[in-house]
Amino acid sequence: MINSTLIELKKLLNSMEKDFGLNSLSEVERNVLYAIKDLEKEKGTAKTGYLLSHEFTANMSRISVFRSIKTLEKLKKI
Repeated sequence: MINSTLIELKKLLNSMEKDFGLNSLSEVERNVLYAIKDLEKEKGTAKTGYLLSHEFTANMSRISVFRSIKTLEKLKKI
């Protein structure tokens, strides 16, 4: 069951993504971006092996991750 706190957090996240210009990205692209930024923070780099096994991207196909990287590069988000 979803409680009101979780709903408020989702609303806040949506608002913040809009403020940062991320609302135009697909959910897959946002998750890849979040994983890259998290890996850069934690490990200093976002190597492919780490990216593919990150909790935000582990259930995505390789091709989806690589397409998202290409899109994020094109949009200068990474």
